[in-house]
Amino acid sequence: TQMVVERQLMEKQIHRRDLTREQFIEKVWEWKAESGGAIFNQLKRLGASADWSRERFTMDEGLSKAVLEVFVTLYKEGLIYKDKRLVNWDPKLLTAISDLEVEQQEVNGNLWHFRYPIEGQVFDPENPTTFITVATTRPETMLGDTAVAVHPDDERFRHLVGKNIVLPIVGRRIPVVADEYSDPEKGSGAVKITPAHDFNDFEVGKRHKLPAINILTTEAAVSLRDNEDFLAGLEVTPERQLVWDELDGLDRFVARKKIVELMEEGGFLEKVEPHRHAVPHGDRGGVPIEPFLTEQWYANAAELAKPAIASVREGRTNFVPKNWEKTYFDWMENIQPWCISRQLWWGHQIPAWYGP
Repeated sequence: TQMVVERQLMEKQIHRRDLTREQFIEKVWEWKAESGGAIFNQLKRLGASADWSRERFTMDEGLSKAVLEVFVTLYKEGLIYKDKRLVNWDPKLLTAISDLEVEQQEVNGNLWHFRYPIEGQVFDPENPTTFITVATTRPETMLGDTAVAVHPDDERFRHLVGKNIVLPIVGRRIPVVADEYSDPEKGSGAVKITPAHDFNDFEVGKRHKLPAINILTTEAAVSLRDNEDFLAGLEVTPERQLVWDELDGLDRFVARKKIVELMEEGGFLEKVEPHRHAVPHGDRGGVPIEPFLTEQWYANAAELAKPAIASVREGRTNFVPKNWEKTYFDWMENIQPWCISRQLWWGHQIPAWYGP
């Protein structure tokens, strides 16, 4: 609904942010008054049979009260809570979106192989003992790297576990950690870990208690200046500051090109390979989404799923054909916290207020 109204406003050269929230809501109600009847007439013409006297709209008073009551009830039961986790972030709509709103699109990209110097060694791009190679499809995220992961059984890197890498451009000292997430058969066998910008890396970060450094704004521009998490523990030299200032504020894709240039200039770019891969896009905004670290409201989906799991295990609910039970259990028993908050003006508001 909000997207439809925003598009109508843009046709009149009006941006949502040119209005107050209240003014925008008025525009939505105007749209509803104009289009609501048309939608029902279309349904009737399609042959839909319903008790039209029981029509309800998302924001009707009764429904708002029901949402409020359920939210408060689940909150008191500890099933709704606020947490800082990674979400699918749409940098065009400026909101978290659900997994169902994410579309995987195949794109022709690149796989950049970077040399990360080993602390205590004199970096020499011609000497593999002075660096470890990692590969990435998103070079801009390296600014937020907080570790390099290798498989615990990979003999090639066992001597490096526990040692530090010096992150190029940034100068941050990050550990080499042993984690089964790293696949010895894939790439160099070493993986850069960016907990604030990758869902798998976020889990690795939790296992190894790594800091999560968000290096992007909500609009997916690089944010380094005054970024306390980024600057923590870094030695700020005039040379580094100059580079950081150059990167600060750049769009993520512009920053990507600039970082590749800087890595090549420093001898840290080993090679570039063409790489076709899936990139998640928002189905409404149409732009690549960002795994983004932010505070949101969550429902404890794992706890809520328990009665549904028990119903199938105890035979009260049956799947036909039965082999679909496996898919069901794989999904329900590995379900993640459900992000229920959105940064939208239209819709039910979270009934939580904050003092100064």
